[in-house]
Amino acid sequence: MFRCKLSSTVILTAGVFVCSSFQSSACGYTPESPEVQALIGRGVKYIEQNFGKGSGTHSSELGAACICALACYKATGNPEHPVVTKAVAQVREEIKSGMPYSGHANYSLGIAMIFLGELDLEAYRQEIEALLKEIYKRQMPYGAWSYPNDPLGDTSQTQYAVLGMWLAHRQGLNVDQQVVERVCNWLLRIQAPDGVFPYKGEDPGHFNRINQKVQSSASMCAAGVGSLYVCGELLGFIDDPAIMKMRARLPPAIQLVREKNSGSIAKNVDQTIWQKAVADGNNWMGRNGRVENFDGFHKEGYQQYYYMYSVERYWAFRELAEGIDTREPAWYNAGVDYLRKNVSKEGSWQSTRGPSNGPVIDTGFAVMFLLRSSKKTITRLVIEAGRLTGGKGLNADMSTAQVDANGKVVTADGSKAVAEILAMLEDPKAPQAEFNSEIPENFKLSDDPAKRSAELARFRRMIINGSFQARLTAAKTLGTVRDLDSAPALIFALSDGDFRVARAARDSLRFMSRKPEGFGFVVEDNVAPERSAWKAAQANWTNWLLSVKPDAELIE
Repeated sequence: MFRCKLSSTVILTAGVFVCSSFQSSACGYTPESPEVQALIGRGVKYIEQNFGKGSGTHSSELGAACICALACYKATGNPEHPVVTKAVAQVREEIKSGMPYSGHANYSLGIAMIFLGELDLEAYRQEIEALLKEIYKRQMPYGAWSYPNDPLGDTSQTQYAVLGMWLAHRQGLNVDQQVVERVCNWLLRIQAPDGVFPYKGEDPGHFNRINQKVQSSASMCAAGVGSLYVCGELLGFIDDPAIMKMRARLPPAIQLVREKNSGSIAKNVDQTIWQKAVADGNNWMGRNGRVENFDGFHKEGYQQYYYMYSVERYWAFRELAEGIDTREPAWYNAGVDYLRKNVSKEGSWQSTRGPSNGPVIDTGFAVMFLLRSSKKTITRLVIEAGRLTGGKGLNADMSTAQVDANGKVVTADGSKAVAEILAMLEDPKAPQAEFNSEIPENFKLSDDPAKRSAELARFRRMIINGSFQARLTAAKTLGTVRDLDSAPALIFALSDGDFRVARAARDSLRFMSRKPEGFGFVVEDNVAPERSAWKAAQANWTNWLLSVKPDAELIE
């Protein structure tokens, strides 16, 4: 249930930050602009020529290798790029050695998860799962991540653990909901009264904010609020894309706000507190955010390029939450102007304030900013997939299923499989496990018309809002019954970001329509269908459905 009302505080519009923080640029830029492409090309070339040469405080660490490799991969699209293959080898070697927990190891864990997830989740599933387990292991009891033996949680390190879990979840891995809730509550507790976040958070143990003793900065505020947005998406606090688009079309003075916890799966996080924290953080950024990072102890430009990548991530998730899509935002234009002004003759960047990451790592961060890397990831995994997961897929309930000798989840009795599978896929509370994607072929829907209708309705909801396992199960099961009321959900599923779900939906439509050849739409293994292909398939199947059922209710 949604309602419109006048509001000025829930989540401020993007224009506040843009107008008060960044000077207007004479030029409007996108990642495809010639000037930006030239900077990206020079930066990647510099990384290629200098990667591994050991300049900078953290140059030999896994996180450094992975951020440089991620920049090269996202700029070139080449999974065999030399920097990429070297980083993959380093990830595997460190996993083999037990992932030593020292220094900046938590940065390395999170960035390595992001890198491998962007590169090829299926090819590196085993490595990503190992990294995810290590992230769970290193979470402090109160929810954060930090340096070894440091009692204070570290906002800087925590942001990468949170982002790594989000990317894993978004691509089909189950993520422990309790881990997400603990870190979300920690972020809510250590936020300062004015909305900013500290580098190291003194946890009061309650949600009455206290003044933080360790320095705060624009960089940490971007990290903290960005992490709250990520947790909010995982816990179901952010609306579906269609609702976000509706909100974006409303006049600025009117906000579309959801009923409290209407889409939430959170058991231990108060959505109202989360909303206020996000709004206060955005307000602080609106007053203080600017092109150059600063804090109370250092001059502007402290860890500048690390900061710029944090700003890019913050805005990517904020735009997702607010349903906006600004092609040439002021913060990006100002950042591009800054990078154009400060690029070296070799094509690199390097911060002059704070411990030096070295020009190779700083150049990796700068390239990620220029690419609007997080925006592209969100577009691929959320917008083009057409759904927000809203936490579905966290901790699938496997309590009533059986596990065979190969570790696969099975149900022994096909006559009761539907009830068991529905319980597994809809209950977010049970321990983490991986559901067998090879769905049993002997599902038997209820013989009772009313019960069967209810079962089909649940599967239709799953195909739109469920986890990968739920969507695949629904796409296969809906095709076992020639019920035209299921056709709109199957047509919608042709756009699914996972090729297995799209192919199952196509095959189910072929069966339902008695058209063995359907309308083409070839779905290759391990390749998500191109937008043009699934758009054409949806148009063809929609025309067919309306020809046989003119009153069909379609799903946008």
